[in-house]
Amino acid sequence: MNIGDTIGIQCTVQPGPFTGERLVSFDTVDGPVSGFVRDEDLKEVDAQWYCRATVNVILDDVLTVRVKGSFFTTNGLASVPRRYALAA
Repeated sequence: MNIGDTIGIQCTVQPGPFTGERLVSFDTVDGPVSGFVRDEDLKEVDAQWYCRATVNVILDDVLTVRVKGSFFTTNGLASVPRRYALAA
């Protein structure tokens, strides 16, 4: 993985309030984050959901990523353990 790469972040997915939008939750080093993302920013692989993110910073086993969407406790920036990431 490199800075600027598009990756997937492991998440849980529930129906959203609008067509084409889903409620997602994912774990970060600071605790769980929840918010809304578009359907096209989600991907299911082997019964596990991933939301699209762009890598901003790489530090050992932690990636700082930007996730497009509307989140309750962040502006879309999140530090996630590398083990939750899926290369695109």
